[in-house]
Amino acid sequence: MTIRAQTRDQAQSKGSYDYIVVGAGASGCVVAGELSKTDADVLVVESGGVDSAPTIGNPSTWFYNVGGPLDWNVPIAPVAQLNNRKFNMALGRVLGGGSSINALVWSRGMDRDYDSWERSGATGWGFKDVLPTFKSQEDWEGGANEWRGAGGPVHVRRPSTPHPTAPAFLEAARQMGFAILDDVNGPLRPGAGYINMNIAADGTRVSAARAFLRPNLGRTNLTLLLDTNATKIVFEGDRAVGVQIMTADGLQTVRATREVILSAGAIHSAKLLMLSGVGSSEVLRKLGIAPVADLPGVGQNLQDHVLVSGVVYKYKGKMPDRPVDSDAVDAEVFLPSGLSSHPADLCLVLEQLPIATPEAAARFGAPPREGFTIAPALVQPTSRGRVRLASADWRDAPIIEGNHLGTDNDLHAIVRAIEAARELGRKAAMDAVREAEAIPGPNATKQDILELARTAAASFGHPAGTARIGVDADAVVDPELRVHHLRGLRVADASVMPSITAGATNAPSIMIGGRAAQLIQKNS
Repeated sequence: MTIRAQTRDQAQSKGSYDYIVVGAGASGCVVAGELSKTDADVLVVESGGVDSAPTIGNPSTWFYNVGGPLDWNVPIAPVAQLNNRKFNMALGRVLGGGSSINALVWSRGMDRDYDSWERSGATGWGFKDVLPTFKSQEDWEGGANEWRGAGGPVHVRRPSTPHPTAPAFLEAARQMGFAILDDVNGPLRPGAGYINMNIAADGTRVSAARAFLRPNLGRTNLTLLLDTNATKIVFEGDRAVGVQIMTADGLQTVRATREVILSAGAIHSAKLLMLSGVGSSEVLRKLGIAPVADLPGVGQNLQDHVLVSGVVYKYKGKMPDRPVDSDAVDAEVFLPSGLSSHPADLCLVLEQLPIATPEAAARFGAPPREGFTIAPALVQPTSRGRVRLASADWRDAPIIEGNHLGTDNDLHAIVRAIEAARELGRKAAMDAVREAEAIPGPNATKQDILELARTAAASFGHPAGTARIGVDADAVVDPELRVHHLRGLRVADASVMPSITAGATNAPSIMIGGRAAQLIQKNS
């Protein structure tokens, strides 16, 4: 059954469902798909449209999705440490959410990331607890083993035809003393290796929508509403009883007899909670919103990886074309900054594209047409930001205060990442592919490196933490993802991460969706 037919036939529309899932992104698709396998009636509400754009299915064109009509295009508040530059946070506004528009990097994060969640009050979320879910969801090209699963809906593989820059990059990493990993997720640890990608055997993207939701759309107990905005959670006392949605026919309320599950992502789940009266009562009253639950942690604790675009090289000769099943990101190195106890708080990402922010290009010169990038990233930031409401009007975009590089530690760490990227680019192994360092340039000074950090650092598009799991006063959900002080309401997406994982957040968000479905069924 096609999505359009499913939407037309099923959304005639009932006024009540057992479960309402808000957001069909990386987590929401999993929650809805798994719950539909029970006898429960499930409604999924998605603000974006169908995931049929050719730039979604084709891994080699994913970057055209960012900043286009499939992206929310929400600006991040400028900050002095990044020279008050203006840039957006990439957030998918389409079926599949970020899993439909991202770079298809499948990175679980380190075992210590999840163990730290458990120590902070997220009981049952240690690595030993989440590993079975990861394994059940994936179909690893190398087959099942202690760390990896096979036979799941998400096919995961390494690059089938690596770009010439990739083996050179890995050999250069070896020359720097890094271990070369056969499988960067087996488990994730310091070292270099070919990335894992959620790409099917036929070379197309395996998004959360295509892996978990679409295969279940033929079920009569699963209803998908596309191009439909959730504007508010409806409460009766302390119980969530439904969702107010905006459709072509105007505002209407759909009831949930069991639970409402927010899976709109770390930005929009926090926004919807606050619009619905869940947040700091003092702040909400000032906006004219009647408080339902005083949870000042909603929207706080925002974390995001920082990506520098970038350390750019002129390729020696003409850059070879990339295969259509290449995401232009073949390899990476995880390494420590030495500024924290985390063994892999930095990452160097090889990109077979010459990428520079407009400000970096203005400062250091335009990147060469035939070029590639070693992009330094900070994947364990100490900076924290927040999400705020601009007003009580659901149509207004939220205010994202990312506060990227907001601590001295983070600024010093990203400088070390830039220095490591330049060192790798100078290694003899790169001689066959590297003609010259273009940005910041071979004669760059320490001040130039600092300026590159300030002019080229931006959001990696991995927001997390704005409705974190915990049992303290600032926590938003309990270890079973139930919103504190309320009944019938859970959050299941990257919002609930107490701290961000070291690596892209797509795979952890899909895992969170799977764990949420298990928790919901256990309590049903």
